[in-house]
Formats: sequence, structure tokens, C-alpha cells
Amino acid sequence: MSSSAADDLAIRSLRQRWAFHRDQGDFAGMAGCFHPEATASISWFNGKVADLVPLLAASDAARKPGEHGKHWVGNCRVDQRGDRALLESDMAILIREHIDGQLFDYTGYCRFLDQVERRAGRWGILHWTAIFDKDRLDPAQGEAPPWLREVDLAAPDAGLAFMRLRQRKKGRDVPASTVVGGSQAEQQLRRAAWAWLERRDGQ
Repeated sequence: MSSSAADDLAIRSLRQRWAFHRDQGDFAGMAGCFHPEATASISWFNGKVADLVPLLAASDAARKPGEHGKHWVGNCRVDQRGDRALLESDMAILIREHIDGQLFDYTGYCRFLDQVERRAGRWGILHWTAIFDKDRLDPAQGEAPPWLREVDLAAPDAGLAFMRLRQRKKGRDVPASTVVGGSQAEQQLRRAAWAWLERRDGQ
């Protein structure tokens, strides 16, 4: 295996390992996929991964019987320049949870755009951004409540319409920085990521 092929495999495996550790509740293993100062911009959090990990652990600990989550990694693309790389991965987020006392299945389709860096021979994620393409929320049992039927799927941020609804029901806000697929925010994100990759970001 050539060095470039080995790098490609090591970079892709970051998200595969992340998904396994995350879904198994192995937060030490999950944190090992990132550099210490790594940041994340996802559906309900924008900040340091080190601050996100305990929030995820607390969320898992508060799950009710029958609730669970799964992250499926699909197609990936790696663009590498020396010790820097961009990793874009198709993701399916599958969650079963109680909302207002009723059991629901959430399905979200998004892409993770990661800025990845090699340090001392080890690849790690430096910046993680989730780009939301579309999602849905279905009752696992019973009929859909009125508030579910009122979701506006024609809105500019419809790519995370049901994620936004879920978070609101949990008392969380979706950060304004959350990126929706096909938006100007995605274009800006890509320009900044490629400038970093090509070392046109001043660093």
C-alpha cells in the first residue's frame, strides 16, 4: 500500500471509528478521533469538542427505556495536501426517542465536513461541521400529533426542520451557525475549508 493510500484509509477511518465509539457510548474513544483543541458545529452545539463530550454522555445517561441512536457512515471523499486534508462523509442519523410522551423515529441525512490534520504521524479532526440536507420525524406508534403536521418543509432551513423541532421540544436552541445543504452558508464553509487546505488562510 502506498503512503497516499495509507493516509486516505487513516483519514476515512476517523469517521468510522467516531461513529462506533459514539454509538457505543465510548466517549474516550470518540475524543481520540480529534485533536485537543478541535471544534464542532452541529445541530445543537457550536464550540469545543472537549465541551461537547460531557454533554453527549449526560444525554445518553438520561435516555429512557426503548430510546437509542445510531450513526451510519456512507460515501466519503478525501482531499489531501501534505499534513492537511478535507474529509466529507455522508451520514444517516437514526434516533428513537420519546417526545411529549410519544415514541418517535427521527431520520436525518447530512454530511460531515471535517478539516483533518496530521501531527506527529497521527491524523485527527480539527474542525467538524455538519451540513444538513433533509430529515423527517415519524411516530413509532400512534398517529402524528398536530404539531408535527405543522412543520414548514418549504422554508429555507427545511433541511433540518425536524431536527429544529426536536431540539425545541428538548429546550435547546439550534445555533444560527448550523449549515443547511445548498445554502450560502455551505458555499462559505467550503471556500474557507479549501483556503485552509491550500494554506491560503494565513496559517
